[in-house]
Amino acid sequence: MKSRFPLWVSLLLNIFLLLCLWVIVQRLGGWNYTLSRLRHDEAGLYKSRKDLFERMPAQHGAIIFLGDSQTEQCEWQEFLQPDSAIILNRGIVGDYTAGVLARLDEIVRHKPSKIFLLVGINDLIFEKKPEDIAPVYRDIVATLRNKTPDSELFLQSIFPVNNTLKKIGVENQTIQQMNTEIARIAKDYALPYLDIYAELTDAGGNLSPRFTDDGIHLNGMGY
Repeated sequence: MKSRFPLWVSLLLNIFLLLCLWVIVQRLGGWNYTLSRLRHDEAGLYKSRKDLFERMPAQHGAIIFLGDSQTEQCEWQEFLQPDSAIILNRGIVGDYTAGVLARLDEIVRHKPSKIFLLVGINDLIFEKKPEDIAPVYRDIVATLRNKTPDSELFLQSIFPVNNTLKKIGVENQTIQQMNTEIARIAKDYALPYLDIYAELTDAGGNLSPRFTDDGIHLNGMGY
């Protein structure tokens, strides 16, 4: 009995610690949201990239691509090769609608000629509902229209995903619901809505394997 007692104590203690961890994670908003906060706060990716942007000189009249990793991972200036325009990549890996909203002052200081907005997939992965994401997305649009009214603002649909290649954590049906919200906001503000979603799907309605290696981000062919 004595030799077995420490083992039972250890097992009970581990179970207790796991329960405490589960309670803490749930209070923080669930596993996905907790991981998102770790990416933003501990890895420092959002903060460091935001700080870098703020230290860069203003580029009046620039074309700005604004969003998350799906924006960040393309070299827009080299890829599009405009004759004279400067293209600024303002994508941050892991960013979501509230993160974009918090860094709009850095965007409007450039007095951009065009802004291409693509954000929302991470909100969905963190199990937020489209109807809860939409008000923050609308705040982004309202702020940009108010602070830089001469900029052309294009709202891009969220890309589809392919859960057969990798479990992403969100279904395409939910993405389409969010895109409906984005299209509604575009209509309310008389803005162009770019339905990129439809251009990237395969016959099964998923992000085509031609355009992705991991089921969520675009490869070179996708861009």
